[in-house]
Amino acid sequence: MTDASMDILGYGAVTAVGLTAAQTCAAIRSGIKRFAPIEAQILDDDEPQIGARVSADPRLRADPSQWLLNLAGRALAECVGKPAAGAEPALLWLVPEDERGHPLSAGVGDSELLRRLELQLGVGFAPCSRVLRSGAAGCVEALGIARELLDAGAVTGDVGCVIGGADSLLRDADLRELARGNRLLGPKQSQGLVPGEGAAFVRVGRAGANPGEDSRERVGVRGIGLGYERATVRGTEYSVGEAFTSALETASQDADIPEGEIAFIAGNFNGERYDAWEHTHALLRGYRTARERLPVLWPSSSVGEIGVAGGVLALIVAAAAIEGEYAAGTTAAVQVRSDAELRGVVILR
Repeated sequence: MTDASMDILGYGAVTAVGLTAAQTCAAIRSGIKRFAPIEAQILDDDEPQIGARVSADPRLRADPSQWLLNLAGRALAECVGKPAAGAEPALLWLVPEDERGHPLSAGVGDSELLRRLELQLGVGFAPCSRVLRSGAAGCVEALGIARELLDAGAVTGDVGCVIGGADSLLRDADLRELARGNRLLGPKQSQGLVPGEGAAFVRVGRAGANPGEDSRERVGVRGIGLGYERATVRGTEYSVGEAFTSALETASQDADIPEGEIAFIAGNFNGERYDAWEHTHALLRGYRTARERLPVLWPSSSVGEIGVAGGVLALIVAAAAIEGEYAAGTTAAVQVRSDAELRGVVILR
């Protein structure tokens, strides 16, 4: 019988509130924010635009492609460390969606992107590595791919698969597009997002297949569900949570866990009107069991909207909360949406 679960073996992150995953999780838990005026002059407004920047020498930002490679390399190094000789994890790398025209990934082939990251990190990845361009919810899609690779023996359980990405919504081109859609938080839009930047990677595998000295109980991915939303953020209609409801049902069935056992939710919620509308409907439709409360972890309230890295960061924050025993319970649903149609739910336990 195929093992449907995967252990979380490690993670790494770089955000505006922490240069490691541990620092970021501690800052988020403490409610620390790093929102500050940024130099962008894209809005016809007297008020400065607010953003969440990673602390770095400005010279590192001169090339937007290299900046994302730097962020990814740092988070990856924390996530995978220095692999043993011959131990090449599979990398499932989330890059900015093609329609954004980011110089890192627009018009660049997948093999070249992987080669650039290998050179940046000085570590090789397994031949089955892939690049995903489906937005933040691509991390849920990637978890399904990782499970297939583990089941097929393409990577061993102790080496596993690394999933994640780096992104910045602080480029002028991205800020202008967000402003055109009236999506930025500001004096004229109280239900907008705060653009940020960061990187987040998580390594999943099956440690039980190769027991070693570390026999601690790990948080694991128990269920995965995907949905496809007709009413996307760039469309003319508001979503009523149908795709998320479907994804939650699929993930719960995959995990063989009743919806009522979910103790808290995490996700790449970003505070904008569309996002709030969609998730409110998804909560009402999907979580039907009577509860006194259903807490929500919301990393972007500290780090801003970090694009394709946002879903992986939500996964890390939820896993760290369970591991640290400060979560509301031991079972979480991580809900992730892309700007396009993809929606995903992951059950952690």
